[in-house]
Amino acid sequence: MRERILTAAIDVIKQRGMTAATTKEIARAAGVSEGSLYNHFENKTALFGSALAEVAGSMRAAMAELAGSAGKGTVHDNLARLAGIAVRFYGELLPMTGPVLGEPEILAWLRAGGPAKEGSPLPAAGPVLGIVGLAGYLEAEQAGGRLAPDVNPYPLAAALLGACLQQAFLARLSGAETVENIAHLPADPDEYGREIVTTLLSGHIR
Repeated sequence: MRERILTAAIDVIKQRGMTAATTKEIARAAGVSEGSLYNHFENKTALFGSALAEVAGSMRAAMAELAGSAGKGTVHDNLARLAGIAVRFYGELLPMTGPVLGEPEILAWLRAGGPAKEGSPLPAAGPVLGIVGLAGYLEAEQAGGRLAPDVNPYPLAAALLGACLQQAFLARLSGAETVENIAHLPADPDEYGREIVTTLLSGHIR
């Protein structure tokens, strides 16, 4: 039941936006009574925050896979695969998170570890942990001699994820074809991932 409600909440929020989505709409989409939502979530803020955490699951899985790929395949291919997933993830997340930045109550709840209280594995520092996880992979590749020792893993991790977020933002705002035609950035997330990794890691991969 909880998963069904979360799935419905994600769908409604994507269609209506965070501020316009209502618990009545979510309940209807989930096929449950509005009151039953509160058997699984403390309040509307908890429901919306948990929906955001649920969407982040694909990125957590990708980071876990990356961590296990140190020393395997090539550094370029491993990072390019993550970058493609990251562009898609941010593209899905942006419509949901935009309004959150202007909602002090939801922001405070998230920073206090709200999703974790509802059974989600996403802690308060969840978004920041993406950089930490990616930097950890880069450090492992440095230790294995496959990445230059003079590279600082944290700014590199931030640059890669930031580039993926920027691509998703531009595609959402202007359209992928416009970004490709004017900014000459590939519309396909996987192709973009390969090119951005090639650019950022030029001269650093061994």
